[in-house]
Amino acid sequence: MTELLMTSTIGLPASRQQADQWSLVLRAADIPSVIEFEKQSWVIKVSTIHEKKALSEIAAYMEENSDWPPSRPKKSAQLPVLTKYQPPTILMMGALIILYVITGPWAADSNWFSQGAVSGKQILEHGQWYRLVTGLTLHADVVHLVGNVLTGGVLVHFLCRLLGHGLGWSLILASGIIGNFINILLHGNPHNSVGFSTAIFGTIGILSGYQAVSKKSAALKEILLPLAAGAGLLAFLGTGGPRTDLGAHFFGLLAGAVLGALLFFLPSQRILINKTSLQTNLFIASLALVFFCWWLAMG
Repeated sequence: MTELLMTSTIGLPASRQQADQWSLVLRAADIPSVIEFEKQSWVIKVSTIHEKKALSEIAAYMEENSDWPPSRPKKSAQLPVLTKYQPPTILMMGALIILYVITGPWAADSNWFSQGAVSGKQILEHGQWYRLVTGLTLHADVVHLVGNVLTGGVLVHFLCRLLGHGLGWSLILASGIIGNFINILLHGNPHNSVGFSTAIFGTIGILSGYQAVSKKSAALKEILLPLAAGAGLLAFLGTGGPRTDLGAHFFGLLAGAVLGALLFFLPSQRILINKTSLQTNLFIASLALVFFCWWLAMG
């Protein structure tokens, strides 16, 4: 070790580790130094002829490393859940139940089903496009209704907590309408269907599509979870029989996935989602569309 005849103390390191670091800095600058422990603290001493340069080197080192180690960035959820309010999911599911109590199950002589069901012939030949909406609110039997209200209600509630009740219900209706429309185009005039399950599968598609695009590093299970719920609902409703419309389910799911993916690329989407007034207006508009379509159907 180099002997320092006339020394000067240039700093008080906070620890022996910091003292060693400062010593290495000085050594790199060809400045001899010693580390001593005096009066319950560590000190760095250098020759008086190197004092000014040593102070400059230490100051430069401290400034350069002032932000080290870097603070660990806080993890932010890529799909933030809204907590400002609870979406009116129970109210909406309750409305489907009340409507079923009024309309009853499917019957050939039911005015509700004859005027409101999704009918390929009435839509394609007579332009009764409102049936794409009214058909979503009708249910053929109790099993159909219960499956949509229970399983579907959970999915709808989560989506509306995620995107807001206005944007959520707008996309849910849109996926159901598009799913019914594509299904009618492919099946042609003879096809008839009812049920909110098309929109429920649209909800699954929205969740899956949005998560798949927005969470690039998401675990596969986070993307497939809504699809698993859809498989459970499909098993509950059945996969065959005259009252199970697999085409509507599939196209509702596909439409929802596209809408969910497109939503991610919408400019200022988080501002849109968190704007309460816009959410309220979209929700009212969704309700108004359903009432307007039923007014056209029964008018």
